[in-house]
Amino acid sequence: MNLNLKEIKKYYDREGYFIYKGFLKKNELSQIRSSLSDYISIKQNEGSSRNINFASKKQINSVHNMTDWKWIKKFQKNEDLLRVVKKLINDEIREFGAELFAKPAKVGLKAPLHQDNYYWCINDASALTVWIALEDSDLRNGGVYYYKKSHGLGLLEHKRSYAPGSSQTLKYPESMKHFKKTTPKLKAGDCIIHHCLVVHGSEANKSPRSRTGCTLRYISANSKIDKFLKMRYEADLKKHLKSLKK
Repeated sequence: MNLNLKEIKKYYDREGYFIYKGFLKKNELSQIRSSLSDYISIKQNEGSSRNINFASKKQINSVHNMTDWKWIKKFQKNEDLLRVVKKLINDEIREFGAELFAKPAKVGLKAPLHQDNYYWCINDASALTVWIALEDSDLRNGGVYYYKKSHGLGLLEHKRSYAPGSSQTLKYPESMKHFKKTTPKLKAGDCIIHHCLVVHGSEANKSPRSRTGCTLRYISANSKIDKFLKMRYEADLKKHLKSLKK
């Protein structure tokens, strides 16, 4: 694929995200969805945990450790994607996990306003998320929304959200009034690559269409985990998980 890496990075650095159209081929999608259906069926039997959250008793909303799904490795080896990610991070990269956001029809949960790096605790914020749409995604079925250019603020204060699968939310959401909010429309097979500091979230899915997507996460090969930030986050997460059991 002919990708203008210079223009992609220019847009990403300015806005905090970039839409990569047609990352997956149409003839791949049916095979991918069939494999994912089998994967979800297995995960449903594991029950709710730190890594698996349900929107209803039988419908998974998110899986936060998805590296055991066979298609993840195939996505991670995509040469065009790797070229883009290395350009955006401006360094050699390493994989930092993968997640599923199934967001089933009518009951899919919202994702509170947040920054990824509050969870990740990367010392230099040299990291990004590749959000791959496995179904069409838009405002009506709970598509991801972004506050453009908000990554320029650095790491913001968060507080416990008490939301399953998304334990943190922005402490001062009113600060986003100075930034333009946008919900990109994605076709199945498109993906969004976003900076780990760009503020984003998604609304509940009350539509008759599910909004399945998975993410790949990458960080600079030279980045490290900030031990203080990680300790703070883990302490908050422990309290969050305890509150959900009450």
